[in-house]
Amino acid sequence: MKKIKEAELRKDSSVNKIQFDKEWFYSVKDMQYYLGEDLTGVEYVTLPVSIDGVKFNIKCATLEDIERFREKEPLEEFKGSVFRKK
Repeated sequence: MKKIKEAELRKDSSVNKIQFDKEWFYSVKDMQYYLGEDLTGVEYVTLPVSIDGVKFNIKCATLEDIERFREKEPLEEFKGSVFRKK
């Protein structure tokens, strides 16, 4: 799993980002390419991001939301559904 440093991420021009209400939001799609991981389950909000002077509504998430999703165990939701021998 690739470590994310927020200072480096803010300088990286390949990841679209926007500051909203004193918090940075990053494009989920761009973060998928940056990390090389599937982030389809991450919690996101749709925000207007200006790219080359044109505004697009893009799915964005905070770095904390992305990290929380990445730290989740892959089979966490199946733990309670498995029958155990008694």
